[in-house]
Amino acid sequence: MSTIFVTGGTGLTGGNVCQQLIERGDDVRALVRNPEEAAALAALGVELIQGDIADADDVLRAAKGCEGAIHTAALLGGSSQDIADFEAVNVVGTRNVLDAAQAHGMRRAVALSTGTFFDLAYDGPREEAPLLDDPPDDPYTVTKLAAFRETHARAEAGEDVLTCHPGAIYGPGIVARRALHPTSFNAILLASMRGRIPAFLSFPVTWVAGSDVAAGSIAALDRGVAGERYWLTGRPEDEISTAAGCNRACELAGVEHRVADLDHRDDIEGYTAAFGPTLMAISEAAANRVQPERPAANLTHERLGYDPMSLDDGLGLLLTWLRDLGKI
Repeated sequence: MSTIFVTGGTGLTGGNVCQQLIERGDDVRALVRNPEEAAALAALGVELIQGDIADADDVLRAAKGCEGAIHTAALLGGSSQDIADFEAVNVVGTRNVLDAAQAHGMRRAVALSTGTFFDLAYDGPREEAPLLDDPPDDPYTVTKLAAFRETHARAEAGEDVLTCHPGAIYGPGIVARRALHPTSFNAILLASMRGRIPAFLSFPVTWVAGSDVAAGSIAALDRGVAGERYWLTGRPEDEISTAAGCNRACELAGVEHRVADLDHRDDIEGYTAAFGPTLMAISEAAANRVQPERPAANLTHERLGYDPMSLDDGLGLLLTWLRDLGKI
């Protein structure tokens, strides 16, 4: 049994990480800004430490005595973005966690990243995809890329750190309000089932259940290799647009509403205002590349034993959770 330090525990992925670690017998310590909001984590048996991810002393104090770390805390893209806020969480926060892992002699730190700055037109394993020559300049991508570069620079210098790169995360969460945050894919799926989303930007979405991302992150902590990167996405056949994913959820829920795909080029100014610069950048990048077929077997599968559930199975879990919450 180990004590594992988790950041972002009130989020969708972090909550699932905490639950799975507790279920297998580990002790879990989570850094949270508001312990009252994290009562559901405490009920699982998670030790809550109040603090701010952007405060180095808070992180160092919270991580003391932990053998490993899974860093899921992140500020995500939205219609309104402040670069300073993104830097504080995504760059400084990551640096603080890695510093704490080094200071306390942890065996490994796993940092969750993103795939928005990779060249996905690369005809080879995604774990080996090169960085884009000209990555999107939205605050989310800029700051997550900076954190990625620092993490892998530390790995090259000998620190036992690695990154995981999830797709579009959805599914049941532990802290319901945070798992249904307005910028989340859960919120988009729920709004579509309520008939509130008529259309959405079109680009391939690598749908993945939050429980699968959590399992992959824990496997990376256990069996990963320092300096490697792992793609925690869903099955290749389930890589479909947001509208298509919403429509599948509506079908499974018995809802007649359907969502249409939008071409970002039809109204660049209007869609940027409506969807935010991060999603517009993703949509533009997808439209400008020929995406090779993604094999089911890859380094992530071989090294971690990663085997994600199907989109239908994941949506089934989501629908049950939403019904239990009285949301649908």
